[in-house]
Amino acid sequence: MVVDNQLVRVNNGSDINPTKFIFMKYNYLFLSMTILLGGLLAAPTQTQAQVNLKSISAGTSYWKPSLDYWNNKSMLLDYNKGQGVKFSGAVMLSAAIEVGLTKGLSIGGRVGYWKNSVSGIVTIADAIRSEKLTLSVIPVSLDLKYTFGQSASVSTTKTDGSATQSPFLTPYVGVSVARYFINNDFSRQVTSGGTGSLSESQAGSNYGVQLLVGAEKKLVKKLFLALDVRYHLGTYNQVVKTETSSTTEKVSLNGLEAGLSLKVKFN
Repeated sequence: MVVDNQLVRVNNGSDINPTKFIFMKYNYLFLSMTILLGGLLAAPTQTQAQVNLKSISAGTSYWKPSLDYWNNKSMLLDYNKGQGVKFSGAVMLSAAIEVGLTKGLSIGGRVGYWKNSVSGIVTIADAIRSEKLTLSVIPVSLDLKYTFGQSASVSTTKTDGSATQSPFLTPYVGVSVARYFINNDFSRQVTSGGTGSLSESQAGSNYGVQLLVGAEKKLVKKLFLALDVRYHLGTYNQVVKTETSSTTEKVSLNGLEAGLSLKVKFN
């Protein structure tokens, strides 16, 4: 079964589809966000003067979550005759939408997709088996952001009739409330000393916080390039089962993310 804030083992053949479960919750969340943004944009005329669609963007970044349990305490340490393997950072794709509230202040929604795998050989007595663990994380965040200085997308004119120049960089800071949707896929194949295979999936989610800072630069007309740096603060509970016991381990998602995005600004 699947439980909030906890990954629970789902064997092959189960009626529960963890991937479907994740994207059902993902769709519900974005439906709520769409209704919220739609309500803001459909507000009375005096509110629309300040609340408006500010930008949409797509980007790529590099995120290295801690994953301390997997890297420091799990069965991965026994792979390859005790040499062990560890999860590293990986590229994450993301898309975002931003709505302006007042001068400099905005809210937005962002979704990313991160995936990484580790594999190794395990030897037990005369049996040799190959194992692989794939971890995917979908961070969905609600951002509150403050942009310093005059927006570079707004065209202004000096009193003498000449146009003002856009700033070289426009910095911003912010904080996000995020929900992390996690999915694990584990596979095992006996390669020597016997036969057999195993394939399992686990799924769950939990909340976290992101601190962000960045800057954007105008390229042409409404197109901007943004440098975004975030620090993720979050955990999830991992259920670890053996033939004789079941324990719960806390896994840290803390880690730095940095990347670039292309942003189309509407005002």
